Amino acid sequence: MKKGQVAGGVVLGATVLFALLPLARGNVEIPTAEHHLLHAVIIAGGVISALLLAKPSRDTSAGHYAWLLIAILSPIAAMMLMWPSEYAWFEQHPGGHAIEHVSLLGLGFATGYAGQRYAAGVGWATGLSLFFMALVSAWGFGVAPVLPSAATAIIPSKPVAANSAGTSASPAVARGAKLFAQNCAVCHGVQGAGGEGPSLKNERSRKNLEQAQQWIMDPSPPMPKLYPAALSLADVRYIATYIETL
Repeated sequence: MKKGQVAGGVVLGATVLFALLPLARGNVEIPTAEHHLLHAVIIAGGVISALLLAKPSRDTSAGHYAWLLIAILSPIAAMMLMWPSEYAWFEQHPGGHAIEHVSLLGLGFATGYAGQRYAAGVGWATGLSLFFMALVSAWGFGVAPVLPSAATAIIPSKPVAANSAGTSASPAVARGAKLFAQNCAVCHGVQGAGGEGPSLKNERSRKNLEQAQQWIMDPSPPMPKLYPAALSLADVRYIATYIETL
């Protein structure tokens, strides 16, 4: 076996172990940008191992178009798996999170391997493209603030933190705290400290105001969907504003 193939096997094995870390780490919430960066590392491991293991085709006219199709479609599938609104569910389900990571690894591997099998050098192009898309997404895909919605005009866009006496420094925060106690505290605990549901402390490091609002409006199970039946658009905005102060 060639040294390149041995190195490819080592890189692949190490990346698999890294991808399975959620099984050992358990339920851990991390910021979306950091999540994207971890995915970029997994994808890089898959691409590098594929480039080391693949036997490149030297005859560009003989390349099978099925390989090219795989090399094109795999990056698209990988970016769909990195859809930020799904991260909260994966963080609460370590098994699903590990499957997501292994899938990203497989798609990264398929991107590099299929490209090389189609024609030498194509795997480098497709693999690096996927890696840089995943890397750059840490500063854009699901991280940059969304455009203001109709709800943003209801209250100030930036929440004001509660003061040391425990009373809110803003009517919006006070209203949000009241709504949170009525609708959310039963699962997320008093002042978002956690309970049956996860802690919301320092949630602002994981979601900005608009992302928190979107999550409340369209949550993933088992979190109940309270909007629009129990909560109005203004209520959602108030609660999101309060959560940003925790």
